[in-house]
Amino acid sequence: MSTDWSFSANRCFRRCQRQYYFREIAAWHNAKDPLRRECFLLKQLKTPEQWRGLLVHRGIELFVVPALQHGSPFAWDAAVRGTVDLARRQLAFSEKRCYREPGMTKAKAGDDYCALLPHELGEDLSPDVLAETEAVVETALRNLGALDELWGELRGRRRYWAEHPVRVSYDGASLVAQLDLLCFRSYGKPIIVDWKVSDSMGGSDARLQTALYGWAIWQSGTWGVAQPEDADLFEVQLLTPAVVRHRCDAEAVVELEDRIYRDLAEIRSLNGTGRYTEVNADDFEYARNPNSCGPCPFRGLCLNSVSEPPAATRADAAEVL
Repeated sequence: MSTDWSFSANRCFRRCQRQYYFREIAAWHNAKDPLRRECFLLKQLKTPEQWRGLLVHRGIELFVVPALQHGSPFAWDAAVRGTVDLARRQLAFSEKRCYREPGMTKAKAGDDYCALLPHELGEDLSPDVLAETEAVVETALRNLGALDELWGELRGRRRYWAEHPVRVSYDGASLVAQLDLLCFRSYGKPIIVDWKVSDSMGGSDARLQTALYGWAIWQSGTWGVAQPEDADLFEVQLLTPAVVRHRCDAEAVVELEDRIYRDLAEIRSLNGTGRYTEVNADDFEYARNPNSCGPCPFRGLCLNSVSEPPAATRADAAEVL
């Protein structure tokens, strides 16, 4: 089993190694071990902020990309209504904790599947959460509809892929780059769009994260991309709104591959092959900042794990809980 690498997994590793253990190593949906199954379920839990981002992505996939594919006019009112309706169904699903019903799977629940961290903790969400979610959905989609320059780049392509995974291997690791939207200007000339649903410009990883998409589609060898610079990379900030164009040039490739290599070396120093049966959970440190425990879906497992955390960490985490 190879080590998996992604920007999100690496951020998790740096934030809290113990969380990384539960999320990236222990979690497995088909395991007979109850702990592994529980870790997989807890991995699905999202904060309201994370949920809103996923909602907007799914709304674009369901209601915008099909119109783009068929060359038909965009029905933005219908897209907003459809995504808001999806939000309400998901909120009801999570509120009833349907995700914990015996035999429930994401495939079985379909688009209604949702697991929100506050509901798992027994907290009631105020009506403001749904109101804010609806506002984010409408703002994001209305802003997207007004980005005429972006649509000038995207319209009229032969085919579009939404939320498309590109899998590559590098230095013995398995990497998956999730492309929010992919189309081609011509053979071997991809256009890749990364939707961002946040008030920031994507953070310090934004340039390298978009570079990863161009690098991955080049490395995959299945799309006829001769060099990573051939990929047009668009980071689209939906709440700002703004469109930032990136390029995966030779400098970005060197920086990206160096980042992946260093990250893998650090992770492998603890998890070796990454096999659950060959990893010692005691080797993974607890979060140094107790504030990291607040939004962590694994905090209950963490405090009740076989190995006791250091007294200071245990006390800090208890205060957060």
